Amino acid sequence: MTKFSVAVPTWECHGRGEEFLDDLFRTIEIQTFKEFEVVISDHCEDDYLLPKIKEYEEKFEIKYIRNENDRGSSPANLNNAIDNCSGEIIKIMFQDDFFYDDEAFEKIYYALVDSDKEWLLNGTNHTKDDGRSFYWELYPEFNDDLLRGVNTISSPPVVALKKEVETRFDENLVYFMDVEFYYAMREKNGDPVFYNDVLVTNRFPHSHSISTKIKDKTSLMKKETSYCFEKYGVE
Repeated sequence: MTKFSVAVPTWECHGRGEEFLDDLFRTIEIQTFKEFEVVISDHCEDDYLLPKIKEYEEKFEIKYIRNENDRGSSPANLNNAIDNCSGEIIKIMFQDDFFYDDEAFEKIYYALVDSDKEWLLNGTNHTKDDGRSFYWELYPEFNDDLLRGVNTISSPPVVALKKEVETRFDENLVYFMDVEFYYAMREKNGDPVFYNDVLVTNRFPHSHSISTKIKDKTSLMKKETSYCFEKYGVE
């Protein structure tokens, strides 16, 4: 069994997908912890990302899956990436984000593998200029309004989980795919390890994120709040 897996759902990102993936791969290549695999679940309609993947496949282990199912569904593609990971520890990563710390794998692995906790949340920062400068350090914490869309945890790349965890992202959700997952993880797997160190960087904002593509955010939030409340019996 591989010690560490990085689960990466990919798509074209309106022509920037290769650029984003290259930035991510460069921060993976320099990691101090070397016993890992990168699992790509690709929703691209063609071979757009394959040249970039082939460029790096001699530098570290890459497992590539062309995922033709549920194309356009971010939670479905992410779930497929997770399901194909073989590592003891699975780190979620989006293709447009990247690792800030070259010891990220090492820190996550040793903080979680011998812990009685089933998952981990790490700190993140943000960039508006593709990594030339950084701002807004965020350290995840829970709040009572997660299912109303109040996200004090950040996006899924702050998550790592043990392979035996069976919780997955709800494929009926779009905007709330992250907060519902955090709620579900806590309900089913208990509290996480809170690793209060900035290990990843989120690009924010950019025109390809889920939140910026939603036209009627208020209506969707109401719909998905109702769905989550009903799912968990919350009033």
